[in-house]
Amino acid sequence: MAQTNFSLGKTVNNAGESEISLRLYVSRDVRIRVGSGIWVDQKRWGKKNDINIPLIPGEERDLLLEKRSKLKALTDCLENIINTSEDKTAITREVIEKEIKKFHKPTRKSIVPVEESFFDVMEKYLSTHKLSEPRKKNFKVIIRSLRRFELYWKKEGHRGYRLSFANLSLEVLHQIEDFLGNEKEAFLKYPEIYDKIPYSTKVAVKTPKRKRPPTLDKDGNEVPKGMPKSRGQNSVADMMLRFRSFIIWANDNDYTINNPFKHFTIGEIVYGTPIYISNEERNKLLETDMSDNKELETQRDIFVFQCLIGCRVSDLYKMTYKSIIDDAIEYIPRKTKEDRGITVRVPLSDTAKQLIAKYKDHDRSNLFPYNTEQDYNRKIKEAFKRAGLDRMVTVLDQQTREEVQRPLYEVASSHMARRSFIGNIYKKVKDPNLVGALSGHKEGSKAFARYRAIDDDMKKELISMLE
Repeated sequence: MAQTNFSLGKTVNNAGESEISLRLYVSRDVRIRVGSGIWVDQKRWGKKNDINIPLIPGEERDLLLEKRSKLKALTDCLENIINTSEDKTAITREVIEKEIKKFHKPTRKSIVPVEESFFDVMEKYLSTHKLSEPRKKNFKVIIRSLRRFELYWKKEGHRGYRLSFANLSLEVLHQIEDFLGNEKEAFLKYPEIYDKIPYSTKVAVKTPKRKRPPTLDKDGNEVPKGMPKSRGQNSVADMMLRFRSFIIWANDNDYTINNPFKHFTIGEIVYGTPIYISNEERNKLLETDMSDNKELETQRDIFVFQCLIGCRVSDLYKMTYKSIIDDAIEYIPRKTKEDRGITVRVPLSDTAKQLIAKYKDHDRSNLFPYNTEQDYNRKIKEAFKRAGLDRMVTVLDQQTREEVQRPLYEVASSHMARRSFIGNIYKKVKDPNLVGALSGHKEGSKAFARYRAIDDDMKKELISMLE
C-alpha cells in the first residue's frame, strides 16, 4: 500500500508561502519526492507536518481548510494511482509530476455540439417565435402530425427514416399533404402509432355515474377509440401554410437553405357563404319551451346570449361578472390578443341582461354554467331541431368541395352565434369597421367579404324596383 509523508520546503514565494512537499512510498525500493503545488505560510505549518487551522472564523481559516482538503484529495489521487498500478517500476517522478499537474489543471473535455434535429428546431420556433396561444396550439398539432408521419414511413419499410431539412423535398411535401388528409387510413393500418402519439391530446373527463355511449359513424358503426377525424381540404391547406411559415423562418434563421415550398402549390382555402339565423329565428329559438330539459334550456340560453354579443366561444367561456362594465360586456379577443390587445366593448341588450339575471350566481366564477364545447355544440343542434329551425341551407362539403343541402339544425354550432351577430348587423349598416368594433375583427378583415351575399328580401326589393 502506498504511503505519503509531508514536509514544508524552505523556499518562500512573493506571498511569504512555502510549498508542501510529498514523499511517496511506491514500493520498498522506490520513493519519490515531489512538490505538491500547494503553498502555505510557514507559521501555519505544524510540528506534525500538517496545516494548522486557526479557531477564529474568517477568510484565512476558510482558505486553509480549502488547502487541507485539496492536499488530501491530491494524496488520495496519487496513492490510488500507485495502488492500482500493476507495474510499480513504471511509476517515476515524471509520471507523478504529470499527474499533479493534471490534478491542478484538469484537461477540459471537448464539448461536441449536439446537432439539433428537425423537431428540436420546430420546438424552438414554437418557444421563440411570437405566436398567440391558439396559433401555438395549432402548431403543436402540426408537430404531432409530422411525428406520426415519420413513424408511418418507418412502418412502411423505411426503417431509418427521419424527417430533416436535408430530405425535405417537393415529393415529401406531397406525401405530408396526403398523410394529413388521410390520417384515418394510417390509423386503421398502424393504430400503434396513435398509441404513441395520439391524434388528440384532450383529456376526457371521467364520469363514474354513467358510462359514455360509444361514438358511431353515419352508418351506425362504432368508431374505434382515438381514431382521427377526417380533415377537409381547408384544414390541410391551413396546416401546410403554417408549416411553410416555419420553413421560411428556418431559412431566415440559418437552420437550412432548403425551401421546397418555392415549387409547392398549397391548395386554396375555400369558404362558402356564412350560414346564420335571422333575428326572428333567434327569437323563435328563445321562446320555444324547453323547461322539461333544464340542461338543454340552459345551453340554448347561452347560445342566444352569444348571438347578442357576437364573441367567439373561447372568449365567451372566459367571461365572468367582472366582464360587465356599465351595462356592457368588455373582453380582449383571445385569438388576436398577441397581435393587438384591443378591448372589445359590446353594450348589453335587454334580452342579454335578462339572460344574465336568469342564471345569476355569484358563487360561480363564470357568467353562465358552461358545458364542454363539444356538449355545447351538440345541445345547440338539439335545441334548433326542437324549435323547428329546419329550413334547408346550402353549405360547402369540406371533403369534396361540393355544395350540399342540409337542414339548418344539422349545421348549427357555437360559431353560428357569432355569424348571426355579424350577419344581422352587417345587413343593416354595411360598414365592416363599425361591425368590427363590436365583433373584434381587425380593420380591413377579409372575413366581411363573405357577409356581402345579398339575402332574398333585399333581392325582392331590387326586383320590385323594375316594375
